[in-house]
Amino acid sequence: MRLRRLLVGLALASFVAVACRSSGGTATSTPASIVPTQVATQEATPAPTAALTVTPGRIVLKPPDLTVRAANGEQTATIGPFFWVLDSGFAGETTAPGLVLPSEQPLAVKVGEELHFTFAEDRPPQSVKLAVYPQEGNYDQIAPDPDAPKGFVLKTDPALTAEPTQQGAAFDWTVPELASGAYFVRIEVEWPQHPKNPRPDKTPRAVYLFWVQISS
Repeated sequence: MRLRRLLVGLALASFVAVACRSSGGTATSTPASIVPTQVATQEATPAPTAALTVTPGRIVLKPPDLTVRAANGEQTATIGPFFWVLDSGFAGETTAPGLVLPSEQPLAVKVGEELHFTFAEDRPPQSVKLAVYPQEGNYDQIAPDPDAPKGFVLKTDPALTAEPTQQGAAFDWTVPELASGAYFVRIEVEWPQHPKNPRPDKTPRAVYLFWVQISS
């Protein structure tokens, strides 16, 4: 007699969506779990019960790093709030009231200097919006916790905004005429819709933070 055997395997996969800085510091993460179900059927003669087992895995899910190169060095941005989709179809979203600093010291740049920004992944964005904020008035504890570190907390209007011209997964920006001092450069990026996005009402996006010291 022919029997139909149903094999049901539950694969538990977890991912961690991480908002982080480039060199240490406080990381903000939003854990989530997805439990896909796999069903296989086949015609078979009677046999001992079999189990389909998938080993749980850990997926780190975040947008690509963004690095700026200047004459005096380079800096990798802090990644702030984002919604991101992997090619596997996993998606993650984070929020952050404030952002930790991307480095121990601000990157020294000069008025009129051209800065070069490059994404770590060749996935060109569809829009890049840049805003510059003075450190004074926007530097505070990033969370209500008394032990929270200080960083960028948006409180004032930007000193200026710009939409740099993109060249694939890179773009340039020339430091404008601003008073000498420390500034935060906040960059908001949006990517084209991903074909495997499980949330079609949202588009992949991310906020990045740089910290610079501008001089004439």
